[in-house]
Formats: sequence, C-alpha cells, structure tokens
Amino acid sequence: MLETVDLSWSVGGFAIVSDVGLRVRRGEFLTVIGPNGAGKSTLMNLLSGVYRPSSGAVHFDGQDITKMGAAHRVRRGLGRTFQTSSLFAGLTVLENARLAAQAALGGSMNLWGRPSAHDRATERAREHLEEVGLHDMGGNIVSDLPYGDKRKLEIALALCGRPRVLLLDEPTAGVSAEDVHSLIDVVRAVHDSGRTVVMVEHRMDLVLDASDRIAVMQDGRLLLCDEPDEVMSDARVQAAYLGPEF
Repeated sequence: MLETVDLSWSVGGFAIVSDVGLRVRRGEFLTVIGPNGAGKSTLMNLLSGVYRPSSGAVHFDGQDITKMGAAHRVRRGLGRTFQTSSLFAGLTVLENARLAAQAALGGSMNLWGRPSAHDRATERAREHLEEVGLHDMGGNIVSDLPYGDKRKLEIALALCGRPRVLLLDEPTAGVSAEDVHSLIDVVRAVHDSGRTVVMVEHRMDLVLDASDRIAVMQDGRLLLCDEPDEVMSDARVQAAYLGPEF
C-alpha cells in the first residue's frame, strides 16, 4: 500500500536516510524503531511529503507520489501526527477539530461564519473526537488539557482528513506513565477500525504488544523489517538497539 524504493535524503553531503526500501502492507500495524539519530523521524517526513528525497521514490496505492507535497498526500489518504504539538492552544477542542475538518472538506478555515456553513465540518469533528474518547471535552480549552489528551486530539485532527494510512511520530513522547496505555488503546482502536498505521515508538513494551511487524533503522538505513519475534531474536538488532543483554 505504501512503499519506498531506495529512498535517501542528505543534508550538506551527509546522508540522514540511505537507500531505504520499505513496503507497508494494507491494514497492518507497522512500528519503526531504532536508536536516536537513526533516521526514523526523517523517514516519516519523507513518507508524508514534508521532505523531498535526494533520491529514490515513494509509492502509495501503486502511484508514484515522490514529487507530491504534504497537502496533496493528505488528500490522497496519508494522515500524519508529529512529535511536537501543532494545536491551537487558545481554542477549544471542538474548534481545533472543526478547523481540521473544514480543511479536509475543502472549505475555508473560519470559526466565525454562520453555523450552517459548518454543519458538515462540525459533524465530522465530533465523529473523530468521539473516536479518540474526547467527545465530552469539546468545550474545553486546549491549553487546559492533560498532555495525553492533547496527543489524542492530534490524532483526531489527522482522522478528520479520513486517512487510509496514519503516520504517528512518537505519539507517547512526553505522555505520563499513567496516560500512555490509554493513548495506545486509542491508536489500537484506530487500527482496528481498518486503517493502516505506521508508528515511530521507543517503548519496546508498547511496540511488541501492538505491532504486526517492526522495522529497525540504524544509521539511516533499514536494518530489517519482520514480525516481532523474529526482530527480537535477531543478533544485529540486539547489538544495534536492544543491547547484548536483551
């Protein structure tokens, strides 16, 4: 469904991602792991169109989308969340979601027009707030939310674009220990609803529990991509990421 072919990205002659060939299957939950600086977030930026590759290609549903910008990829069905929050902190939960829905529906991003102009957007926003468990928090100001709920809201905004593939870049980063499992339950539910999920994550307990396959990156290259048991037993992974005592 989503595939990279010899994908590379360099800055100032320094290779950040090198010759990555990765195929994401329709409907699977794929997690990307690797040490800090392995190129995981850069790979997500290349998949989502934030970065243009130095060489190689990205294919989605059999079409070459390498030269397609991020907004066009969203319209094709690629949703994305980022490591850092991009929410409007002074607006309510529902207002944030409604803006995302308006953008997805092709309307202007306007909070102050007549309510009839926002019916479809509001309906879609409420649908996806319910999907992530924030349906009763629509009137809350975003800056007042616990951080875990902010991460759920970011997922809801991405879902407003009706993605077939959802790219999640370290969704649990900065989330308190007591909120992590609630957040991952939301991610699992999103996957169970029929969407393909590609997630960058560093917590191995979550990775092993959620993933159909795990892709391991090291020094900008794809070390291997396989089922969790195979990855965990691979000597290269143990040496490069998990450590010899794993």
